[in-house]
Amino acid sequence: MGAIAAALVPIAALLALGAVLRRLRGFSSPDFWSGAERLAYFVLLPMLLFTSIATVDLGGVPVGRVAVAVVVPTLLVTGILFALNRVVAPTAAAFTSVLQGSVRFNTYVGVSLAVSLAPGEGAALAGIVGAVLVPLVNVIATLGFEVFLVDKSSLLSLVGKVVLNPLVLACVLGAAVGTLPFDMPEVVIGVLDPLAAAALPVGLLCVGAGLRRIELRTHAVGLVVASSMKLLVLPALTLGGLILVGVSGPVALVALIFQSIGTASTSYVLARQLGGDSSLMAALIAFQTVASFVTLPFVLLVGSAVLV
Repeated sequence: MGAIAAALVPIAALLALGAVLRRLRGFSSPDFWSGAERLAYFVLLPMLLFTSIATVDLGGVPVGRVAVAVVVPTLLVTGILFALNRVVAPTAAAFTSVLQGSVRFNTYVGVSLAVSLAPGEGAALAGIVGAVLVPLVNVIATLGFEVFLVDKSSLLSLVGKVVLNPLVLACVLGAAVGTLPFDMPEVVIGVLDPLAAAALPVGLLCVGAGLRRIELRTHAVGLVVASSMKLLVLPALTLGGLILVGVSGPVALVALIFQSIGTASTSYVLARQLGGDSSLMAALIAFQTVASFVTLPFVLLVGSAVLV
């Protein structure tokens, strides 16, 4: 529990700092934070994942079994929500936000926790888990809009977004470079390392700055359904999956982390672009980010006892 708390406190502090800065003169401009988010998502975080995977030996990681352990629970939760769509959300737009809030995850928080709890290989393991889950949850989220909001996107656009996702590309390129018979030149590492080091603090500050006031009465049903699925049901199913396929150690803990953290802040952008309930989505992001710091210690404590 001490190690888990030590990993969570710095993350919570950076999130809080971002929320405070967002309200200070000189840092309150939406354009400032929008630019910082783009820098973190398209440059800094991909650099972190690329360098981590390219420089760490991951030959012993059971990628196939890990994929099964995280993909199957995610699909089960998705299937349940699709089957009960009229029960879990009052409108189609609200359902798309509940769906995103139930399966998507905040990559910055996930990688930060992975680095803290698995020093040395945490970022690389996070990259592997992310490379499996990022395309899957993006497909699920977009499929929700396709089915319930009638042709707001296109299959070609969806495929392009998945294939060209900067995080997925960084993981694939990192794995390819890692197989080369020689190390990256020191001068290249000297350029990439500072960029990689800036990824998590900048990303977490942006997440904190993006938090908004939660309207509990207005969004009570959506908050309860999506947060229960994301913070309790999905972690429980994933823990069972990891046990069934026989995956243990740091990679299992990292997989559990990604299935136990709050939804992605980019979900709000997708909700606005494709006609979802953006007000509910903003509330879900804020609520789950805070609530996950209550549920995560217990999930990780059980996971550490069983998987490590």
